[in-house]
Amino acid sequence: MQAGKTRMIRHICICLLFFFSIPLSAQEYGLKFYGHDVTLDKRTELNLTPENFLNLEDEFEISFDLKLDIITPDNIFGYVFRIVNQEDINVDLLSTPTPVGQLNLVIGNNNSVVPVGDATDFVNNWFNFRIKFFLSEDRMVFYTPDSFYVYTDIGFQAKDAFKIIYGANDYQNFKTTDVPSISIRNIRIYERGKLKYYWPLDLRHGSVVKDEIKGKPALVKNPNWLMLSHQSWQLEFKEKYKGYYLTAIDKKNEVIYFLGNQNYHIYSVEEQTFLTKSYNNQSLDLSSNYGAIYNPNDGKVYCYMIDDKQFSSLDTETGEWKHSGFYSYEETKHRHHNSYFDTINNSVYLLGGYGFHKYSNDVIKLDFKDNKVHNLSTNNSIFHPRYLAGLGALNDTVYLFGGYGSETGNQLINPQSYYDLIGYSITEGKFFEKFEVRRIIDDMAVANSMWIDPQTRDFYALIFEKSLFDGYLQLIKGNLDNPGVEMRGDKIPFKFLDIRSYAGLFYSKMQNKLYAFSTYHSENNETHISVHSISYPPDISVEQPLTVASKKNVIILISFLSVAVLILLYILFRRKLKKRNALKTNDTNTQVPVGLFESPQNNITIRADYQIIFFGGFQVFDKDNNDITNKFSPLLKELFLLITLFTFKNDKGISSEKITEILWFDKSEKSARNNRAVNIAKLRNILNAVGTCELTKKTGYWKIIPETNEIKSDYIDFLEITNSKTNLTKEKIIRLIEITQKGPFLHNLQYEWLDAFKASVSGMIIDTLIEFASSCDIKKEPEFVIQLADCVFNFDIINEDAMILKCRAEYYLGKHSLAKTTYEKFFKEYKIMYAQEYDKSFLKVLEINN
Repeated sequence: MQAGKTRMIRHICICLLFFFSIPLSAQEYGLKFYGHDVTLDKRTELNLTPENFLNLEDEFEISFDLKLDIITPDNIFGYVFRIVNQEDINVDLLSTPTPVGQLNLVIGNNNSVVPVGDATDFVNNWFNFRIKFFLSEDRMVFYTPDSFYVYTDIGFQAKDAFKIIYGANDYQNFKTTDVPSISIRNIRIYERGKLKYYWPLDLRHGSVVKDEIKGKPALVKNPNWLMLSHQSWQLEFKEKYKGYYLTAIDKKNEVIYFLGNQNYHIYSVEEQTFLTKSYNNQSLDLSSNYGAIYNPNDGKVYCYMIDDKQFSSLDTETGEWKHSGFYSYEETKHRHHNSYFDTINNSVYLLGGYGFHKYSNDVIKLDFKDNKVHNLSTNNSIFHPRYLAGLGALNDTVYLFGGYGSETGNQLINPQSYYDLIGYSITEGKFFEKFEVRRIIDDMAVANSMWIDPQTRDFYALIFEKSLFDGYLQLIKGNLDNPGVEMRGDKIPFKFLDIRSYAGLFYSKMQNKLYAFSTYHSENNETHISVHSISYPPDISVEQPLTVASKKNVIILISFLSVAVLILLYILFRRKLKKRNALKTNDTNTQVPVGLFESPQNNITIRADYQIIFFGGFQVFDKDNNDITNKFSPLLKELFLLITLFTFKNDKGISSEKITEILWFDKSEKSARNNRAVNIAKLRNILNAVGTCELTKKTGYWKIIPETNEIKSDYIDFLEITNSKTNLTKEKIIRLIEITQKGPFLHNLQYEWLDAFKASVSGMIIDTLIEFASSCDIKKEPEFVIQLADCVFNFDIINEDAMILKCRAEYYLGKHSLAKTTYEKFFKEYKIMYAQEYDKSFLKVLEINN
């Protein structure tokens, strides 16, 4: 029955994913915190209790999603949150840079700092964290995505009220401006399992955030809303300078150089600074005839005029020019060409350009090793003469997108915009065709540089209308493997006048943003420079209207949701109480899972006999008993569990197609295959450290076959016990209880496909325990029967068989009132769950005649 419900929910979720594929679906939201990258007074604070302390019940929980943006010593240190009571006792979650990035808890009266996670695991991905308090017990449980940690003696008491603040704050003795580079969303506060407050943090602007349950306001100082940052370009810099300026990018250090005739400017993405430096000797008389490119091999900027076959280099540290020859051309035929620096060959490849009323499809190589210029072969049938194209590179291949030109190269004969994507292999020296995209805009031209995501093979380019002077740059997203393109983000103002304008795009790994830069040289000999940024991945702008097809999708989606909600409400209502009661039981009887901190004072780690652990939290040890769980990234962990659980489910394994459907449903077939191969290789390396464990596809299905004499797993022991019901012994049952009492199966791992396995495990445990308990002589072993019944209740709080066995065992022990209490508790829970009374009386349960 449970598996049927899971399948139903799965089908509904797949349909929802399909309908949510319209532009509105991909919007990322949350609050990004300004930290050490800005001045102290501009750092972000989120105060959930801006006025008074918040009164909460004895048992409450705070849940939130966290994403760390980048990990460097300069931006990782600071407070994620602080929870403080009226007596100034606090619990803090901090991010620290040592040893390499760590999340730590500072716990109340203990004043202890306890590591609770490797910060690098949470970079650029959202993960849920929960902190649960039992005030009357002075106990706290902190949940990470993979584990949980139990602490006592915090100093909190029943009836306490609290201040809850994320990031910076100015509250009394706890004032701080130390803020890490984080993003937060979906803050929820529960009381006894019931949602009381919810702040999704899905705003685009504003500093007052109201929770969606009661309208309780929270205040934000210096907000940076992600939904806006993924949809709107933010102006980072804008200025105008005398003279003409060229642009070059240091992609490794994320620096943009703007070179003029008298001085040069350096824009640092990491430091967000714009410095001006003077040359130490005579500069070139720079104009649109020149090209410029940064050489990462020697850290210099090279300026060149292709027709003269000469180039000069600028030492960006000293400001000194070094010239290799003299320049005589007043005009070049390669303006607005595209360039690519090949670090292996220490050479620049130049493609296309325009001059003397002709478009070029030349391919020229500037070799800095021997200071020579080489004209390479081109391909007129693929690479038509053009300029104003976008160039991006992946591995040893250069990709050109769009441009403006003509097949003959003559400006007078049918000039047109190109909408094609072509490739050029540096290794083979050959062009190849990819595809044409739809006509996005008329007279389309493309900014000089574009960016290709090496993981997804998505490319991003800035396009504009060549015929407009006061126009705009529009970001588009495409993919190297299919011709579909989509607009992303809003528009950037852009003045275009042929050789007077220049624009480009690059990606900042440090900031996880795309940066657009542009220059315009005006008639009064001033160059207008601007730099804009947008968070990656960029989203559909709120300014862009839905297409007709999208509007139809919205109508269909609303109709579909109405039906889906009705179906889900029934399923979720039935499961809600059961799940809540099960969680309450588990939390009340919490035992620290293997490998976690049992005591915040001593930080003692417990090691089990198992190398691969499933119950009480996923954990893996190598041959030398070292905990290597942190080597499993979230993706590797899910891949490992998929293959392992399907292997033991039917001894068949799982197909590549099924793995792709679950893990890489949004990738192309080729991309999914590459991702699968890479991660299978990583998984094999990790498993080799555990012991002899074969990861094979000999039968056409992926299977994991561990050497059971060498590798021990609690899941394997669990299966051996529960699958041998005809040969059950008391020793085996005791072992089963020991395994399952460590905690729930794969605790805190929430995969939709995993629900069926969790339900199956619970069912097998219940069936095995009930079957053995039923065979026991209650009169001889009443205590053991009670223990078995209580273990069943951990998985099913209204299991009728367990209730009957426990009542009878307690009755035979002479604990008549306790047996009656057990029955009444079951009777009450049964009525709540099924909305009807249990039909057997207490005497009937005991089988006693009046």
